[in-house]
This record gives sequence, structure tokens and C-alpha cells, in this order.
Amino acid sequence: MYEDLEAIAQLKFGKEMNNIAEQTRQSVQEATARFAATAGAGIRSGHHDATLGRIRIAAVEQMARSYFQIWVDLLKLRNGHIARGDIDFIAGKIEQLANAQKRNLNQVFSQQGGAVVPTLVEEAGRRMYALSANARRDLEIMVREDEAFPKKISAEKAAMNKVPSRYSVGRRVLFGMANRPGIVKSADNLPSQMGEFVHEIQDDITQEVVKVLGCDIRPFPEFDEDLRDMNRPTIHIENSNVANLNLGSQIGTINAALQHISEGDQSQKEFALALEEFAQAVVSAKLADADKKEVVEALSTIAEQAAKKPEERSKGTLKAVVAWIPHVVSTAAHLTALWEKFGPIIKTYLGI
Repeated sequence: MYEDLEAIAQLKFGKEMNNIAEQTRQSVQEATARFAATAGAGIRSGHHDATLGRIRIAAVEQMARSYFQIWVDLLKLRNGHIARGDIDFIAGKIEQLANAQKRNLNQVFSQQGGAVVPTLVEEAGRRMYALSANARRDLEIMVREDEAFPKKISAEKAAMNKVPSRYSVGRRVLFGMANRPGIVKSADNLPSQMGEFVHEIQDDITQEVVKVLGCDIRPFPEFDEDLRDMNRPTIHIENSNVANLNLGSQIGTINAALQHISEGDQSQKEFALALEEFAQAVVSAKLADADKKEVVEALSTIAEQAAKKPEERSKGTLKAVVAWIPHVVSTAAHLTALWEKFGPIIKTYLGI
């Protein structure tokens, strides 16, 4: 029943696995280098060990989400919807992946050693269980929506049979499972054997030109009303739970840099407002004091570097800081969602 899709799913997942593995390797190296720069080479820290462990756990979660979405997309392309019989199949795939990766993580943590190993093992088990539970829950929601709104689902099925997506040269788009920003450089005149048009897209971050199917491309979204607002960004800490963390200097640095940047062109305004909204969310979030202080300091570094001319910025520092942020805020779901929204804007403006 699913054998015809298995090969396609494995090819897609293999590609995503390679990308995630490379991103994880870079994140671990950058986190290690960042800690060595602040604490000194050879110094062992439980906080640093925990950060490395959570980077690896987050990578597994990203793998599972990618695998889940691959199977959902393939079955929707073939059948137009997720059937009740598909729940056990897809959920079983995610459970197998989560259990295997849980064993791998425990082995890695044991080899890493340190006092935080029991904590990381417990956290990995909890988050792997959540992966499986969330997958089954989301599939159940899809099936129940299909059963409750058959006419609406039928209209969506019909929409899926429309002409495959084809994007014009020069179009700003998001592509791949990670929604990477890029620009369309070319598009085939005829669809491929899979019925989709192949595009050449230049990745904004790496500048690499890659081939991408139209089904893996989405239009670059318009900015929300709050990002179109021309008011100068300001981060407030009054009555917040960071008043006792002595972050006035960092907040002042961010505000001064953002107000200066927001006086520039449209891309500068968009960057300033994106960084301001994320920083304000961090200030108000329920994060551990140590993590919150580090994130605010990291955002202060980004703002300070962004206020400089592009040729005067430290790309190495910016890459390390930007790669570290999503891992340290991974315990706060709303911050993760905001970073997925604003991270590409920040990276594109900084040219990293």
C-alpha cells in the first residue's frame, strides 16, 4: 500500500538528513568555539555540556518533523488527504525513528560524560515521547477535519490538481523543508517526470545555486502589519521579569542600534522591526535567567554589528551567535516560532 512511496520518501529524507547533520555539526563547533572564547580552552562546564546536548536533541526533533511532513505530503499528493488507515503507518514511522534516535542520543551523552548526562537522558526521552505523541495527535486532527468538513476538503483536493507551481526568474521565495530564503535564477520550460517544474534557486545565505522542484517552493510572504509599521522600534523592560538581571546596558545598545538602522531603507526597517519584536519576546519570555541574559547579550551583539557597514562586520561572530540562538530558545515554543519567522530576515540582512 505504501511501498510505491517508500523509495521517494527515503530519497527526500536522506537529503534532509544530510542538511540537518551539517547544520548540527556547525552548531556544535560554533557553540564550542564560543564557550572556549568566553571561558577558556579546556574548561568543562555543565551549562556548555547541556547546550551541546540540546543542540543534538533539537536536530533529532527537526529530523522527525521533516520525516513526518514528507510522508504527509506524499500521501496527500497521491490520495488528496490523510485517511484513518494512514495514522498508524505514519505514526509508527515516527515512533521507530524517535526510539532509534533516543538510543543514539543516550550513547552520545554517555560518551560525552559530565554531571548533566542524567538530565539530558531524561530530557531526550521526554522530547522523543512528545514527538511520537504529537505526530499521532496531528494526524488524528487531519483525519477528523476531513471527516467533519468533506466539502471543504474536496475543494482542497481539487486545488491540488491544478497546474504545478512555476516561479519567475528574480522571484523571492522560500524553499526546502527549512524554508530557506532565495532568489529564482531559472525555471524549466517543461515539467519533469514527476510532473513538477525544476527551478534553479540561489540560496541567500550560502549563495549556492541549487535545483528545486516547484512543490518544494513557496512565495516569500508579505510582512505582517506590525513589520510594515514605520514607528521606531523600542524594547521595554519596565515591569518585566528581567529588571533584576542588569540588562539595561544591553537593552540600551539594542535600542540605539535599531533606531539608527530603522532610519535607513526598507530592508533596514524590516530588519530593525524583526529584531526588535524577537528581542521584546525574549525579554518577556519565561526562560531561565542565565539563558535569557545570554540571549539578550547575543541580540545586543547582533544589533551592534548590524549598525556597522557590511565590510566592517565580524561575519564569524555573527554566524556563531545566529546559529546558537534557536538552540537556547528551543524550550520556549513561541520563541522558536518567532525565530522561524524572523530568523531568515535577520540572516539575509546580515549576509550570513
